[in-house]
Amino acid sequence: MNIGIMAEQAEDQKQDVSNDAGQRPEMDKPGGGAPVDETADANANREEEISTGGKNLEIGNFRVFTDLRLPEFDMGHCKAYAADNLRRSEGNAFALVTDPVLPTRYDLIKFLSGVHMAGQIDLLDSAIAHWPIFGRKTMVLFFEKPKGGHVIVSSGKQRSINEQDIAASVVEPLMNVLQALGEKGLTHRAVRATNLFFGDPEGGKVILGDCASGPPGYDQPLVYETTARMAADPAGRGVGTLSDDLYALGMTLAELAIGRRPLANMTDQEIMDIKLSKGSFQAIASQEKLPLIMIEPVRGLLCDDPEERWGFAELHAWLDGRRTKPVQGNTEKRAARSQNISGKDYYTVRALAQGVAKNWVNALTPLRDGTVEIWLRRGLGDNDRAKAMADAMRQLQWAGADKRSAEEVLVARSILILDPSGPVRYKGFSAMVDGFGNMLSYDVQHGSGPQRFSDVIVRDIPAFWFGRQEGYSPEVQRLQSAYKNLRYYIQQKSAGYGYERCLYSMVRNQHCLSPMIEQEYVVDIAQLLPALEKAAENVSDDAWPVDRHIAAFIATRLEDDVEGQLMAMQNPSDEVEYSRAIISMLAVVQWRHGPDNLQNLSHWVARLMEPAVKVFHSKARRERVETEIPKLAKRGNLVELYNLINDEQERRKDQSEFVEAVAEYSEAESEVFDLESSGPARLEMAEKVGQQAAAFASTMIALLTVSALFLMHIF
Repeated sequence: MNIGIMAEQAEDQKQDVSNDAGQRPEMDKPGGGAPVDETADANANREEEISTGGKNLEIGNFRVFTDLRLPEFDMGHCKAYAADNLRRSEGNAFALVTDPVLPTRYDLIKFLSGVHMAGQIDLLDSAIAHWPIFGRKTMVLFFEKPKGGHVIVSSGKQRSINEQDIAASVVEPLMNVLQALGEKGLTHRAVRATNLFFGDPEGGKVILGDCASGPPGYDQPLVYETTARMAADPAGRGVGTLSDDLYALGMTLAELAIGRRPLANMTDQEIMDIKLSKGSFQAIASQEKLPLIMIEPVRGLLCDDPEERWGFAELHAWLDGRRTKPVQGNTEKRAARSQNISGKDYYTVRALAQGVAKNWVNALTPLRDGTVEIWLRRGLGDNDRAKAMADAMRQLQWAGADKRSAEEVLVARSILILDPSGPVRYKGFSAMVDGFGNMLSYDVQHGSGPQRFSDVIVRDIPAFWFGRQEGYSPEVQRLQSAYKNLRYYIQQKSAGYGYERCLYSMVRNQHCLSPMIEQEYVVDIAQLLPALEKAAENVSDDAWPVDRHIAAFIATRLEDDVEGQLMAMQNPSDEVEYSRAIISMLAVVQWRHGPDNLQNLSHWVARLMEPAVKVFHSKARRERVETEIPKLAKRGNLVELYNLINDEQERRKDQSEFVEAVAEYSEAESEVFDLESSGPARLEMAEKVGQQAAAFASTMIALLTVSALFLMHIF
């Protein structure tokens, strides 16, 4: 497809979208992709600038036109651009540029790439590439263009779908996607009306749009989230379950049936309040007019009790025209009297939990004085929760000197007692346990830092969440095992641990955030050394090529065990072991993943090898090693550099020679000491021996003389 044709298509698309397009996030810089309302502010009157200047770049098997926007294919917080598939002459592709400061979903990208699935937009490929508008690298996803365009255009208007056709056109294809993902233990978490496209020009079937470009649930309007997950921050809503996707399917059917988003005239807080007080279905039914034919599936899918919520069996029965099991009590139990927090009355435990979270300081008094416990026992007749609240209060009384911290933990635990299936909430932090990783990633990259996450882990609040879960769940067990590792990592302060290790352990597609290589968007371990090779061109002489982020990244991405090297890095003052550990880690990465020639990085490492050379005692051997280092550095092989200072045979020989030399030196020094320290004594001893010898000799001479005279006298 040439640029002229693209320009004509883009102009048609511009007319199709209209100048009253809904306001979208401005992804002109990293972090511009905040979660947005895709249909709100329909009269913002923003012009989409579409240029045909021919600016393009090749990314993998695609040519992307960086100045040819396709706003009608924008999805959530990501912008779409025209693209050519260089390997196929037919078909239309477009590129979706992700926000580099939001992690993508590795599991879905891996599963969906190159696979055609009825009901889901075709993900042709993905690649990491430098994006000129950002001035850095990011992930780019390539999709096949849907043949029928958006179901809901940017003006907020819905293209016609007959309510009699919703079952075949919408429910069946979406069920197919959710079933296929569910069989692999995956969730979509982006099921919503504004993410639907027509798969054919006639509008016979719809297909779901992207679900992999950001954290799960990040772009979902709050009304689409279940009452359990809607209180979490968008980045921390979590992977969820199939049941969460089915709830979103119910809200999608409601929006398509009504012709606009349900409760669109309410604020997020008002939506939360009405859903918590009336239940999700009643909240919609009391404010919107649903077609009679859609009441049954919407009621079943929007049931707030996941055990009662419709599944595939009920949906299939409805599609076949069979009666299904009626949904039982779709609302929470209401108390006879309210519990007041900061001037607002609450009648259900989940609503009260949200009220406590929103009024963190003021909620402490009614918790501490037992008012909430009495309300649970008398107002709701919930003795189990009342007992748990009393136990939490007793633990506060046993707290030591740090009363303030204990009070904060009490508030956090009280929220979980009231709403055990909801998010972990601690002061400003609010995330589902399966959304901790993405929440940490968001905080670190958007200025909040890791402190909120660290406080939650150190204060052991997730452990209380696990303790409040009922029944057995493999997913909960898996999360609990992972959480135990997080506590250990946070408690360790040395490089390779801390929040950095937690981050890379929890978020598989998190790129390395080391300042040295952060702009290179290093997601896979094989990308690490090429990025460091580039960084080595402009690095200071005293900088080390492994910092806390890189150490943690290697520890989680490398298949080899590097705990020994991390232990050696705990004491930076021990320059010999510290430098050897760093060189060892980098050498293992090169040995496993290449590339073979890393001249810049090798010269960088060579400059830092002086402490490691000190391991040799022999001056001659050190000089020989120092001579070899520049030669090996030119060859760009870190493995050879490491082997040079870690040659076990040479080290044993050096050590043996050193021990012998020490022994010889010690013996010689002892002799010298004896000679120097005992000279006068030796002279005195010699004089005495001489006198004794002289006396002995004189005596012998006298005896011989007497004997001779005696013999002469006789003879």
